[in-house]
Amino acid sequence: MKVQKEGICKRQIGHKSKALRSRQAENRAEVIAYADRGNTRMCSKYYRMIRRGKKKNVAVAAIVRELACFVWGIMTNNIESRTVGKKVS
Repeated sequence: MKVQKEGICKRQIGHKSKALRSRQAENRAEVIAYADRGNTRMCSKYYRMIRRGKKKNVAVAAIVRELACFVWGIMTNNIESRTVGKKVS
């Protein structure tokens, strides 16, 4: 009997519901981009850790630490955009 594994991802990473889009409508574009970048990073990191065999609680704790950093970034207005793959000298 062949056992089929279910996918880990419950939703598409980066997907926004209508309710979320309506809540974000009044925010600045740079804040929304920062939140989207954080969401994508944390979802990807969580699923990557689970796929590599980490326990769920360990993965959740890592994501919570990451979330604290993103909240700190918003609170201190440290949300500058980054260019991916380019070194800044």
